[in-house]
Amino acid sequence: MEYAKTVPFTGRAAKAIDIARLTLLPLGFQVVSSSDYELRATGPGLNSTRENPLKGISEAAIIVRSSAIEMKAALGGVRKMKMFLTLFPLGMALLFLIVFGVLSLSVPAFRHWWVFLIPLAALAPWLFISPMMIRMIERRTNQAIDTLLNNMVMLAKDY
Repeated sequence: MEYAKTVPFTGRAAKAIDIARLTLLPLGFQVVSSSDYELRATGPGLNSTRENPLKGISEAAIIVRSSAIEMKAALGGVRKMKMFLTLFPLGMALLFLIVFGVLSLSVPAFRHWWVFLIPLAALAPWLFISPMMIRMIERRTNQAIDTLLNNMVMLAKDY
């Protein structure tokens, strides 16, 4: 997943880059290269929905031009969470099938077809929860990047 946006800008480039740097460094980003007009950083990754959504960025390039700020980002943290939320329910389904299969083979009371509806009922909500969470993570990360860009434009504005 990729993010790219260019916003109009009339202000001091060095101040805009400083705002981005001061926002990203406390989140654990590592600066790869930096100048008065450009900032490249790599992110620590997103491990939870409770973390700052900017951590969904794995690589960011912010370039301040004469009349615009250009932001390009690879959303590797978002991609990682998307993969987890896709594979987690599948892994749980496999585990439940193995456990209930072993139970049905070893315990005669579990040798009914309806016993396999129990794990199905437990996993059914994930058919709805997982896509909703994926969309929420993508939306929150995009909004956080938009907010960062807006703050860079507003706080580095020439008066």
